[in-house]
Amino acid sequence: MRGVLLVVLVLALFACSTNKPNPPSFNHLVFLLNDSTHATFPVTILDTAWIIHNGGEDIQLDLLTNTTLKVPVFNGTLTLESEARGHWTDSLRPRSSDGSYRVSFKLAELPLTGAFTPIAGSWDVWFGDQIAPKNDSPDAQLDLRSFENKVYGTMRTPTGDYRYLSGSFDGTDLTLQTFDGAHLFFFDATYDGVRWINGHFYSGVHYHTSWSTRPATPRQTNVALNELNPRKDSLLVRFIEPGGRLSKRSLVPEKGCVTVVDILGTWCPNCMDEVRLLNTLSSAKIDRLSVAFERPESTADAYARLNAFRSEMGVGWEVVLGGIANKKDAADAFPFLDNVVSFPTTLFIQNDGTVHVHSGFNGPATGLQYQAEIDAFQQYATPSISMENR
Repeated sequence: MRGVLLVVLVLALFACSTNKPNPPSFNHLVFLLNDSTHATFPVTILDTAWIIHNGGEDIQLDLLTNTTLKVPVFNGTLTLESEARGHWTDSLRPRSSDGSYRVSFKLAELPLTGAFTPIAGSWDVWFGDQIAPKNDSPDAQLDLRSFENKVYGTMRTPTGDYRYLSGSFDGTDLTLQTFDGAHLFFFDATYDGVRWINGHFYSGVHYHTSWSTRPATPRQTNVALNELNPRKDSLLVRFIEPGGRLSKRSLVPEKGCVTVVDILGTWCPNCMDEVRLLNTLSSAKIDRLSVAFERPESTADAYARLNAFRSEMGVGWEVVLGGIANKKDAADAFPFLDNVVSFPTTLFIQNDGTVHVHSGFNGPATGLQYQAEIDAFQQYATPSISMENR
């Protein structure tokens, strides 16, 4: 009798163990922008890292602790508060009155694809409450294409792009999102067969506006640079040394060389893309210098940020602090510039004193426009005795 009871007990325990549910297989990271608006990204969770699949790029976040992951380049963190919930902290954004900038997230197990209708084309974009006007210059241009049951694209502005956007389109409703560690953008809109209407744009949890479009021809891919011919003795930059002392240096290159000055902020995703391109240029006859305008007001904190950025990006040239992150301070650091239109701004300076100014940057998400940037950088970073050849 005792043997029969033992067999029954073993079978019961086995039945319980086989009915135990499998642990969840999370495959999406969902940022909660408000009660009804969520930016969703495929994610691969490994033992030592998470990989966020952000459209055309993969972003690897390495584990710092069992519950904290480091956001690359932009120094933020993802922190787990439970098995499936947590928050992203953007450490480079100015602190709000109630503390650090945070966006909640959850992990979810979702189908990899849903209802899908291919879409491709270009549309001029206007942000704000007005309906897309007929004559005014657009704020941006939206480029979309479809691949493997997903929508990919970007928005291009006169000073740079919104980097990798990806999402879904079911024939009526469009969603697009991007997360690069600095920007968390979400777009949705309805397609009326010609244009996108009833659009909403969210940047993290701090900004929202509407957007509308009309069909457009893709903008030209040529890159235009402004040419300056200042006095050579004005070709210098004022900057702050690590110890806090104000200093300056000449930007006039030696004969047969070019000085390439990168005006950037380490908080700027377009600047990250531009630095990666600068890293590919042949350095034999290029004197490169990055002048950064940062959010920390402390010189020590700013240089700690610059050194981390330089190490993580593999920057092999000097990076100095120009001042606080605003365009006026950036222009004031260069006596020969009237203004700085955007971050990044790139200066190509020849030995004869000729300066070519490149404002903004179209990154790899823009395709042909990015190739035009590559061509322009290679051209203007080449020493030239006669500028008539350009």
